[in-house]
Amino acid sequence: FKQTNVGCCGTGLLEFGLLCNPNTLVCADPSTYVFWDAIHPTQRTYSLIADALIQRVLHLIL
Repeated sequence: FKQTNVGCCGTGLLEFGLLCNPNTLVCADPSTYVFWDAIHPTQRTYSLIADALIQRVLHLIL
């Protein structure tokens, strides 16, 4: 990740949910950001979390 403390949508500091809409400025490459907006992770971040959970936890519950 290149950006870890601001979100891709808007200014990345306060915007979330409805405030990030089709008329809002977004970054050129969301995959380089940890967060989509001020509180929600990007698709890449969710993917990394899911992969880690599958590798470390799935065998414990199956």
